[in-house]
Amino acid sequence: MYRYAIIGFGGLGKLHLINLLRLESERKGELKLCAICGADKETVLRNVSLNLGTVDISDVDFSECNFYTDYKELIEKERPDFILSALPTYLHEEAAVYALSKGVHVFSEKPMALTVKSCDNIIEAAKKNDRKLMIGQSLRFSPAILKLKEIVDNETYGKVCRYDFSRFSQTPTWSWNNWILNPELSGGCVMDLHIHDVDMVNWFFGKPKAVHAIGTSRKVPLENVIVRYDYDDVLVTGSADWSMSQKFPFNVRCIMNFERASAVVADGKLIIYTDDEVIEPELVNEKMHYLEIKAFVEMILDGKSCDEITTPESVRDSVRIVLAEVESIKTKKEVLIV
Repeated sequence: MYRYAIIGFGGLGKLHLINLLRLESERKGELKLCAICGADKETVLRNVSLNLGTVDISDVDFSECNFYTDYKELIEKERPDFILSALPTYLHEEAAVYALSKGVHVFSEKPMALTVKSCDNIIEAAKKNDRKLMIGQSLRFSPAILKLKEIVDNETYGKVCRYDFSRFSQTPTWSWNNWILNPELSGGCVMDLHIHDVDMVNWFFGKPKAVHAIGTSRKVPLENVIVRYDYDDVLVTGSADWSMSQKFPFNVRCIMNFERASAVVADGKLIIYTDDEVIEPELVNEKMHYLEIKAFVEMILDGKSCDEITTPESVRDSVRIVLAEVESIKTKKEVLIV
């Protein structure tokens, strides 16, 4: 029996719990929730609304779950086999390194950390203690994105000529003490929201040679970004903004142009346009957050590798790219990626 705990029980913590409980049911007798840190029983039973929809856990039985306010105390007393950390960004390094040092496998939400050095510290702790580590860059497990990556790698429609993406959100006002609006704690829109798409750029094409970014801080600091990525043989541009009005609907889209087709990913669908037809490929009928947690559990329970989809080192490079964008915004100059 593998016992697990959730540390940080906001919206994503609750969403991940739903998927872990599903895996408990699917793998009977192999998994068990032992503890939650960051919420009392009353808070736990509240529904939460995300840009992904409403998470309802009102029917979950927490009678055998213990509750803590200190994750270190939880780890010391419960000795879980793995934790899922959905803490605020500025705590990611501290919590991951501590858990790994105690021999606990770690799934930690994106972004990996606020600096490349912090990312290195987490990776080093995982290697030193021979523990599994996965970072929740969930788009790598999106069925539509997985299919698009397959098309890119196989050059099904020739080489990629252009890739453009956008991600728009109302200003996030839901975080505890508004920590998310403080770039010192969250990295701003560029690190918190935009990193999803930066991670895709990194996954599809590797690190760019340089980035040139612009952004504003009119409503909140580091509220948006428009960026150009420097590659030899493909044009890559993107944008993100979380200064939109509160009634503005969450909006995500990416467009990829190949030599012989154009592809659009939006609303979880992938549509391919050629000169002669419109194709909507059949996709795996699962949500990306379930697939990533399933992959993490299989790493621990079954010894499966997930290196073909994600590695901590690759995700660290996504943080490196975002930090270069922030530097470019501040200096108003192109920044080389090293």
